[in-house]
Amino acid sequence: MSFNAAGTKAALIAPAGKIINPDTVELGRAYLESLGYQIIPGKHLFAADRYMAGTDAERAADVMDAYRDPEIKIIFTTAGAAGSQRILPLLDYKTIAANRKPLVGLSDITALQLAVWQKAGVGSLTGFTMSLDFRDGHINGVLDENLQNILSGKKLSAQGGETVIGGNAEGVLVGGCLSLVRNLCGTEYYPDLSGKILVLEDVGERVHKIDLMLIQLAQNPGFSKLRGLVFGQFLNCVPKDDFDGTVDDAIADFCKSLSIPVIKHFPYGHIRERYVLPIGAKVRLDADNCRLEQI
Repeated sequence: MSFNAAGTKAALIAPAGKIINPDTVELGRAYLESLGYQIIPGKHLFAADRYMAGTDAERAADVMDAYRDPEIKIIFTTAGAAGSQRILPLLDYKTIAANRKPLVGLSDITALQLAVWQKAGVGSLTGFTMSLDFRDGHINGVLDENLQNILSGKKLSAQGGETVIGGNAEGVLVGGCLSLVRNLCGTEYYPDLSGKILVLEDVGERVHKIDLMLIQLAQNPGFSKLRGLVFGQFLNCVPKDDFDGTVDDAIADFCKSLSIPVIKHFPYGHIRERYVLPIGAKVRLDADNCRLEQI
């Protein structure tokens, strides 16, 4: 399905961290308008409450306004940072399920995207956020191409990374930023991993914390029925000391007990050049050739 027909109304909201650099939002808005979108900003887009873009009630209201408006066909978010998990209990998931439209974001928006999927069965697009993608003044060319492809209705066809465990698997794609997926463990918003392909990335975490977050996911119900695993990029995830090892060490150790297809270093995460991925879509993982394709 195409979401970028000329004149398509798109919401622009800030459901997590407050906007630190308004220029990135203005550049992002101009970019989306150049693609043909008519941008509808949230009422509290530039609000601030501590580290967040307004109070929980204000941010939740902007989310729900975007879903309720029948003329809005897609929802873009400005930034990740932190805070989206706080608004999950304030959302009306029945209304969201009745007004299906993709939510586009990255990083902390993972919590919101997974909650919308788990509670309402509504998919999203992970891999684009203004605060990151316009901080240098312009969007990366590879990301631009990948984003426009998926917005125009083309199915994901992505390749990159390294094989950890070979094989092929099919399932519904879920995941995002590892620390946010971990934060949802034990809540009603945590995604059912049975029959899923899980994609994970993170930024700025110590290696031992990556290791322990992966262990926590493996100890949650449904993980044993996971069909495939895609590790994206773990930018600036460094050892605390000489005993920590590397992210590759943590992945290798974690995968010792797995028998499902796994790849690592896939081009997705907090890097400049990345794919935009359809959370909630059925995909095929070819771990032998490091390919991820929407089916």
